Amino acid sequence: MVKLNLLASAALFASQSLAYSPAAQHYGYYSTVSGFFKQDDNSTNDSNFDYTDNLGLHDNLTWIEFREQIEALNEEAANNVSYKVIFFARHSEGYHNVAESYYGTPLWNCYYSLLDGNGTSQWGPDAYLTENGIDNAINNSYLIKSLLADDFPLPQSFYSSPFTRAADTLVLTWADIILDSGYSTPIFKESLRETIGLHTCDKRRSKAYLEDRYPDFEFEKGFYDEDILWTKDTQEDDGAKVLRARQFLDDVFASDENTYISVTAHSGVGSAILSALGHRKFKLATGAIIPLVVRRESILGFTPPTSTFSISVGPSGTAPACSTSYSTVPSSVAFASDSLDISSETAPATVTVTVTASA
Repeated sequence: MVKLNLLASAALFASQSLAYSPAAQHYGYYSTVSGFFKQDDNSTNDSNFDYTDNLGLHDNLTWIEFREQIEALNEEAANNVSYKVIFFARHSEGYHNVAESYYGTPLWNCYYSLLDGNGTSQWGPDAYLTENGIDNAINNSYLIKSLLADDFPLPQSFYSSPFTRAADTLVLTWADIILDSGYSTPIFKESLRETIGLHTCDKRRSKAYLEDRYPDFEFEKGFYDEDILWTKDTQEDDGAKVLRARQFLDDVFASDENTYISVTAHSGVGSAILSALGHRKFKLATGAIIPLVVRRESILGFTPPTSTFSISVGPSGTAPACSTSYSTVPSSVAFASDSLDISSETAPATVTVTVTASA
């Protein structure tokens, strides 16, 4: 079982690499460009960071100036260097987040995360957003709209984890800003999924289910109908997640010519992407969004130099032993309900929600 996840993952991502063959011949250095955002500074405390304050843009910059500087970086870059801005969003609060908060992380990891639910609340497979999570994503939409008057650069491409909590967050945030126009089609990427294995909330639903729920999304080439990666006995380690993040970056820089990229995924993916970029560690709250200015310097050749990227991948892990006894979630933790209605008979990615959010 230890090797199953790694072998299945390798087979899956090898098949998907056919969709971006240039990445098989181009390797490179990734880094982030500091000076634009507060979250890049070591002096910024991630525990009290407020992303709603202009997404962390430094006070001495405007979005117009930011766009001009990004454009200048790409215009003046050498032929083998390119820059992209990735707006990374962690999905809003899901029912699994509520359960982990109630039980505490030790009990969650050793016992409750291995269950689909407890009879009162359900979090597996693929936990839905809570009402608070839905509200958070809607408020993010208001936040983005408030920045448009300052010439905020809208994403040109959208990528999502193949989990409903990520896709719903993406839709609720961006639908009436840009997605409803049909200008850009979100793409599901397996490489953006949360940590593979053990936790039932991290087992994805079928492709058929996702096609029905999100008729205006696309799937990357080689996307399997059922989840062939998740196993109930083992979980991938952090090194494997960083390799997945690196694979995603290679894919995007090889196949997407756009500069501004939206990525909606999970806390584990966010940490892995930051690690692959050599960025400082920066923990995001549920629903938070941070922009990253990413520099890639390509290196030609079929064998990447060892100095370009090195990560240690260990064996898949198993659930820890419980040191305390379990309890039950009280009835105040509501049962997860699917409160989003995304219909192919309406405009692209039209969403009906059951909560009212204030601007």
